[in-house]
Amino acid sequence: MQRWLISGASGQLGGHILRALSHRRPDDYVHALGRAPLPGAHVTEWVDLRSGAALMELLQRAAPTRVLHLAAVPPVVAESNPASCHALHVGAAMRMAAYAASTNGWMLYASSDFVWDGNGGFHDEGDVPLPANVYGRSKLAGERVVAEHGCGLVARYSLLFGFPVNQRQTSWTTIAARLKRNEPVAAIDNEWRSAISLADAALATIELAAQRHHGLVHISGSSAMTPYEIISMMRQEMNSVSEIQRVSRASFSPNMIRPRNVTQSNSRLRRLLPGFEPMPLRSALRTPRGAVPRFSVIIPVYHGADTVGRSLAALADQQFDDDDGLQASDVEVLLALNDGRPDSEAPAEAHVASLRARNFHVRLLRTPPTRRAAIAAAEAVAAAGSHRLYLDQDARLSPHALSAIFAALTTSTGIQFAAPRARFDPSPSLVVRAFCRYWCALPYCDASPVTMGAYAVSAEGRRRWGALPQLASDDKFVRMLFAPKERLLLTSESYHVVAPQGWRELIRARRRYLRGNRELARASHLAPPDPVPRYRGVLRPLLRPSAWFDFAVFVAAYGATWLAESVGARTMRPS
Repeated sequence: MQRWLISGASGQLGGHILRALSHRRPDDYVHALGRAPLPGAHVTEWVDLRSGAALMELLQRAAPTRVLHLAAVPPVVAESNPASCHALHVGAAMRMAAYAASTNGWMLYASSDFVWDGNGGFHDEGDVPLPANVYGRSKLAGERVVAEHGCGLVARYSLLFGFPVNQRQTSWTTIAARLKRNEPVAAIDNEWRSAISLADAALATIELAAQRHHGLVHISGSSAMTPYEIISMMRQEMNSVSEIQRVSRASFSPNMIRPRNVTQSNSRLRRLLPGFEPMPLRSALRTPRGAVPRFSVIIPVYHGADTVGRSLAALADQQFDDDDGLQASDVEVLLALNDGRPDSEAPAEAHVASLRARNFHVRLLRTPPTRRAAIAAAEAVAAAGSHRLYLDQDARLSPHALSAIFAALTTSTGIQFAAPRARFDPSPSLVVRAFCRYWCALPYCDASPVTMGAYAVSAEGRRRWGALPQLASDDKFVRMLFAPKERLLLTSESYHVVAPQGWRELIRARRRYLRGNRELARASHLAPPDPVPRYRGVLRPLLRPSAWFDFAVFVAAYGATWLAESVGARTMRPS
């Protein structure tokens, strides 16, 4: 458990960080600095950070392991009161950095893109800053005192956009209100920023803190836009007919010194957080206000060049019909790439844009090379309190499957484990097709959710286990943790997986299946045996003469599997 101290917690970024912490790190302790109680904080208090004695007493009392210094004097106030600006941006930062260094803690100092003079564009962290106003100079001085202590990270934030988590009035809410009323809006057209949403900036901040990165990083969007372009896009997404009036910075605020082009590169940020990609402005505008993932889809990807596109394309095609039910913005897709191969990453990355265009939250994670490690890495960053769907890279969901699974796990029926009906894509092999037909017709497949490539658990159900044990059949292990009355087979929905391409591949797959079942039988101390018998009614499909050939293939496959395992066991047995 970490102990967080967050200055400026009542600000827009602070509010988003508090909310994200409550979802992603619910066991951590959060001490927030603000004038009123703040949701997501265990303690909220007001301390004048410009007072050295008051700040040091706070640090000793709160004993934080992570310090986020977000508090700042607004640029317009900084020009009229540089001493107060320096005390907060530099003096307080120096004391926090000294405390973090002396306790082996970590801090993040929130700097600004105003450290640039406005004459360049898409600066990277190696460029030399040259501030043009008091605010930028004080932020740069704060950066240097934190860097001297070597205890954390300096983050230069670009323009942050989006709604606040509370009901406070901001420039964003004011503009949105005017657009909603179709009133004219003045917008600056000669100032360029690499804007990033508040939600993305909060997520990046938490991940950087959790991983204790050091040095300097730009928390920025990926494109350069003027306020005029941003507001014009807002108008379009809101179907407003407001007139957007172009104005220059000089005419809009003639008494302020503002740099014109302060765009920043986010290349280092994306290197530090593999898979993190700021949401494009248009997608962010389409995401409902305050959207937090309620459903996490975890997909381990291993040698997935030929198959991962199946699962991702099917996710992008999901239909969400009920306005009060699950929406794409409620879903986060966590792709755990665990083979380190570019030919697996390329097809995964190719589908990310289509998912984000639908408003899914998507993250690509590069993990150690085992399925268990991939799932663990994805769960470490998944939204707390969300339902979970564990999806194989080749599992193709039917169009309404996500909504149906979510509805089944969310209702008060006691269902904690659910899966759609399992199906195989047609194999080129006649005998494999026959085996798959008979297997799918078994009463067992109708009596219990079959975990062949997709299974889901509720947020409550996920608490039944900690880390997955070292078992090949982790899906069956999870299913066995739930009584039959807690499971649901969604007969109206399905998922298709790739069938074996020939007899030998079928027998190899059945051998893995047999070994997994035997391993589970030996691990009865981890999970109770499944009360649903697998072989009851195995002859029932024979009532249809058309199934006789399929039955013969089914029996032959089981016999060949048993024989191959028996021979293999004898050859491995020491003489």
